[in-house]
Amino acid sequence: MLDSVTQWARCCLAVLVGVMAEPLSAVECELTSPAERAVERMFSQQDVSFEGTVLFERAGDRQFMTVSWPDARGQGAMRRMNIMVNPPTERWSSPVRSPERICDVLRMYAPSLGAERVVAGRLTQQLSLKPKDPLRLAHRFDLDAETGMALAMATAGTDGQVLERFEYAHIQFSDVATEISYERSDEIYSRGRAVIPGFFLVSEDPVNGVFVVSDGLATASIFVEPLPAGAPAGEGAVIEGATLTYTRGVTGAEGRLLISVLGEIPVVTARMLADAVRSPGVAN
Repeated sequence: MLDSVTQWARCCLAVLVGVMAEPLSAVECELTSPAERAVERMFSQQDVSFEGTVLFERAGDRQFMTVSWPDARGQGAMRRMNIMVNPPTERWSSPVRSPERICDVLRMYAPSLGAERVVAGRLTQQLSLKPKDPLRLAHRFDLDAETGMALAMATAGTDGQVLERFEYAHIQFSDVATEISYERSDEIYSRGRAVIPGFFLVSEDPVNGVFVVSDGLATASIFVEPLPAGAPAGEGAVIEGATLTYTRGVTGAEGRLLISVLGEIPVVTARMLADAVRSPGVAN
């Protein structure tokens, strides 16, 4: 979307206006309940390796994927098995360890523990994260009793309808081989200024009009570029599973902008993020 950013966009850089003037300081929280400690365990990197088969469902589509983690570079591997013959291997980086992330999640979601059930031949316990406001989606995890890893997850909308889910059909764990000294991700969980309630910047590239925000669990990307000539102002949204693609064309003091928001968030959250886009010369 941003490969063809014009010189005009580079000169009229868009920034997200924060609701706080100073960056958020590190959050300290006390984890007292079993549900809060389950959240901590889920977000803590475990020194285990695994490989397995996952069923992923959303919007009526079913995909079977093989996954494994880690390789010598500390990355995971995934192949989508019912998309094409001999599917390519896709990679992802190792998770980011951060006590601040756990505290951010607990500020915006209320955790609770539910029933035990068997997933992929292993005992799990249900962990629900209920949003404390309508700006987030609800999530339900089935956590492996031994490792704390989520072996199943379902994401639900504000009406309680399940939007997408994944569940392991098979998984095998083992210790990370001692002879493998893999590189962990260089990514740092760093909270910048708050943008809308509960969401803050985690990365930004104002020159190219790309911003990423998070509440510790949900993440959304905001893309800002010139509104094409002749394109009308207005908004549109497409929802695929739990992923929302929201676009808005605006004209006014900021110029003619096309704002796109992509993430696992409700429409109301995307609108608020689009509202937060301003040009440097525009007063808050």
